[in-house]
Amino acid sequence: MVLKLQYILAFIVFSLMVAGCTDSSTGLKQATAGYADPNYRGSWAQVPIILSRIKAPSFPNRTLIITDAPYNAIADGSTDTRQAIQNAIIDVSRFGGGTVSIPRGEYYVDGPLNLENNVNLHLQEGSELLFSSNYESYLPQVLSRYEGTDVYNFSPLIYAYQKKNIAITGKGTLNGQAENSWSTWVDKASQEDLKRVPGSVKGAWERVVRDMNNDNVPLFKRRFDRAGNLRTAFILFYDSENILLEGVNIIDSPFWVNHFYMSKNITVRNMIMNSLNKNNDGIDIESSQDVYIHNVDFATGDDCISIKSGRDLEGLQKMIPSKNIVVQNVRFLADDTIALGSEASGGVRNIFIENSEGTNLRKGFYFKANKNRGSHFEHIRMRNLTYGDLADLPENRRKLSMIEVTTNYDSTGVKYNRDPEFKDIRLENFIGGTSINPMFLEGTDKIPLKDFVFDNVHLSAGENPNAFKFVDLDTMYFRNVTVDNSPLEAFVDGGKSSTLIPQLTNTPPDVYAGEEKILSLSHGNSISFSGDVLDAENDPMTFQWEAVPADAEALSMGEDADGKNVNYPFGDDSTVRFSNPTGLATEVTFETPGTFRLRLKVSDGKATGYHTVFTEVRH
Repeated sequence: MVLKLQYILAFIVFSLMVAGCTDSSTGLKQATAGYADPNYRGSWAQVPIILSRIKAPSFPNRTLIITDAPYNAIADGSTDTRQAIQNAIIDVSRFGGGTVSIPRGEYYVDGPLNLENNVNLHLQEGSELLFSSNYESYLPQVLSRYEGTDVYNFSPLIYAYQKKNIAITGKGTLNGQAENSWSTWVDKASQEDLKRVPGSVKGAWERVVRDMNNDNVPLFKRRFDRAGNLRTAFILFYDSENILLEGVNIIDSPFWVNHFYMSKNITVRNMIMNSLNKNNDGIDIESSQDVYIHNVDFATGDDCISIKSGRDLEGLQKMIPSKNIVVQNVRFLADDTIALGSEASGGVRNIFIENSEGTNLRKGFYFKANKNRGSHFEHIRMRNLTYGDLADLPENRRKLSMIEVTTNYDSTGVKYNRDPEFKDIRLENFIGGTSINPMFLEGTDKIPLKDFVFDNVHLSAGENPNAFKFVDLDTMYFRNVTVDNSPLEAFVDGGKSSTLIPQLTNTPPDVYAGEEKILSLSHGNSISFSGDVLDAENDPMTFQWEAVPADAEALSMGEDADGKNVNYPFGDDSTVRFSNPTGLATEVTFETPGTFRLRLKVSDGKATGYHTVFTEVRH
């Protein structure tokens, strides 16, 4: 709380100083001198702003204990306590909110628990909820998600639909008991003695779900039962807000462990996830915003943290991004660390990951998309990270990369031409251990990877050479980047020999333009923006604001009846005016409604950095 207050005060001081400046260069010097924390400058200045908005929910001083009358739950590990716990949740919510307390002991739960508004489900130390594998107990179906698509499926073990002020806390354990139940719904690995089971080939019903998505099948027809073999998430927060996960130990999940969809104001802290079943992502953030993850231990059977925003046509039509996400001081103890995608059709932006470490991993960074998705990723920041050697396990032979960015993920079944885009991404101060593929970067022939910065990145030896394909090397900045203690080399665009990648002494300025905003023309037609810029070399800088042209940098929304690409209809850029287009701070005036992309570009005379702010203008 003290740290957040410092961030808020620092930003207020900074905003006032910038607002009072008339000369851009002088203004920058004043803002730099007055900024409280030098560790949060440039694009990282957005972190304290995001954290100032994220507030963990609080609850009235009212506690219902499930073993007390009238609930009388029995902690013998075999008597069903689901109704007792559910009744306590309903009651405390109706009373105005409070805590449902789970005392020490084992409690058998035969079916889902549905969270209600203003409820903290608190597991005391030594308590354990043992969820049953009686699949019929998780019916009737509820509105859920399966790999980026809306479906009616088995209920998650813990489910929150359109709820506010909810929490799961304490030092107890949530046990999905899925290893010999839900997890067997997909093919096992060919070698049963493998230490970890890799992701399984998609079954027929999973392909059906993807086709339903791209064919716009009505939601009420997307109903699945045991025949469908679609595993459910352990915990799903669907269209909810003000959420806290703290302290609990989550093990043996059926599928994704914690899934946040279309939710906001989320805090996950001080907890352990140990679930190595197939596709056990630790945290899936999908089309959600204002998320703070810190001091968490992940030992999961797939991506530790995966940031998504919907799959294929449905995701493109909804166009709900994941944004404003901060990850600090976490430990990745198994499998993959950070994944962007692959289901990210609504976009991913403003992501900050720092001060974390990984050991016993299968992959490092895994940023993935394909031409069915049409995903767009931008303004991603990562720094101060250390990953050990990738685990030497038999199942790790296939796709073990320390850094991989691909637009050709899961390419079987790709039948559309919705080019994904990765841009404005920085990785700084990173140490990575040995791997099969140290660095693999792959864009598309139409939209190459661009505007990346790799600064002070050191990777240990790999069995395969580095490979770059469809990468705009003119906008890629490598400084002090080594592999096996040697300057970075890569096979470029299928070349037969390795190319020495140029290393530069200058990197682009790191830019924060301000927060995304919503403006109603009925209340006014202008808003102000002010941000922060950091140039590592302290070069003189110039500033330029612009509205990205509506027809530039197109975002696919799918296809029309004739199969032609349909792009997102951005607002008319010619109707946007900047009061100070060459300054760090400016007022922007709009004449018409629409969604606009406002971009602050900053040049140090050698390179240009930028930040794009999406702004919605309503009538």
